[in-house]
Amino acid sequence: MRPTFLPRLVNGELFDPIVYIRILNQRQALMLDCGRFFDLSNHELMLVEHLFISHAHMDHFMGFDHVLRVILHRQTPLNVYGPPEISRHVLAKLGSYTWNLTRDYALEIRIHEVAQETIATTLARACDGFTPMRTDMRARSGDALARTLWFTVDAVELDHKTPCLGFVVKEAYHINIRGEMLTRLGYISGPWLGMLKSAIRSERPMDIPVLTLQGTRLIESERLVRELVLISPGQKITYLTDIRYSPANLERLFPLAKDTDILFIETFYPDDMREEAYRKGHLTARQAGEIARELGAKRVQPMHISPRYHDRREDVLAELRQLISGTK
Repeated sequence: MRPTFLPRLVNGELFDPIVYIRILNQRQALMLDCGRFFDLSNHELMLVEHLFISHAHMDHFMGFDHVLRVILHRQTPLNVYGPPEISRHVLAKLGSYTWNLTRDYALEIRIHEVAQETIATTLARACDGFTPMRTDMRARSGDALARTLWFTVDAVELDHKTPCLGFVVKEAYHINIRGEMLTRLGYISGPWLGMLKSAIRSERPMDIPVLTLQGTRLIESERLVRELVLISPGQKITYLTDIRYSPANLERLFPLAKDTDILFIETFYPDDMREEAYRKGHLTARQAGEIARELGAKRVQPMHISPRYHDRREDVLAELRQLISGTK
């Protein structure tokens, strides 16, 4: 089964934590945090429609300018999600430049400021010099921040001596195409499979232009579902960085992230620095392993090792592995 989410830890384990998630067969992607980075192409950045910021410390937010520079001429909007004060931080960046030549630009930045009970949205358009306009204040319904045909992103506010969001990216269900049936029925794989998946997710039946050995044929999506499709549980990706190991954080986190398929989690300190980790609002590698084990994470990806301990990378990772030996 090919996964729908294609995640990548952009900077590896040692540097600013950024997870880039491409959506299979779709021209879209999302990013979790946006610190300093080099290993993302302009093409990859152009696909980002949703940018989730855990908090506005420099190592999680300074790359926003880079993203903005790449997408400035884009037609589709950029949705930015973050904790309280994220609107002020994004608008400060936008306000630091001169925009007298952008009157004909279509780019729109939608800033979604996430509090525990509300989400406030502010709109800033290139054509208006990114002058802010408050457009919406709505009550939060559960933990959900963003919903598309392909994914839902939930968030929980955690403590890093400042509000810091933990994110869970979920696929409601996974659509599996039976490859043996494609061959048996004389169908040829192509973009029409993406159309079929969109029809299923949107619950809107349509005629699909199917490539076959005899040429292109219009076939009802309901028929194709019966012939080709198997539905299985969707993927779940959790992203946790810069949080204190405290009962309050764990109590908020576990209901949302339980049984995650992939857990991206900071291993900022070795465990002999546990007291300092608590003071600074970070996790040790051992604490990250304890969280991974309690969540039942199927795969664990460590990240964000403190620069002070890059020379102890293997020791830090060994502490994590000791706790997740039963986790793949």
